[in-house]
Amino acid sequence: MQGIAVLLGLVAAACLYLAAPNQVLISPARRPLSPRALCLLALVLTVASAWTMSVPEGWAVAIAATLITLTCCLSLWPFIGTWASHRRGVRDMSDTSEDGTAQGNAS
Repeated sequence: MQGIAVLLGLVAAACLYLAAPNQVLISPARRPLSPRALCLLALVLTVASAWTMSVPEGWAVAIAATLITLTCCLSLWPFIGTWASHRRGVRDMSDTSEDGTAQGNAS
């Protein structure tokens, strides 16, 4: 049950990250849902995570664990978004250099 609760918290944090206007994981045009819908989904997932954790551990532990999971995962997603954005940039640079349309350092 604890593993499911942590995964729900991770997905809730991902929804909150994707709702942010300055996220770089997915372009705003390709965002799966509107920011408002993503925030509501994150709220539902957070409550589900807390409830799932409360079944074996009790509400005090569930609330503390959900808050810790959510804040730790909210710190994780920007790193993943930056890494994915960097990888996209490296891939795009290698594609244009193979085509011959973009020049590297000419010095």
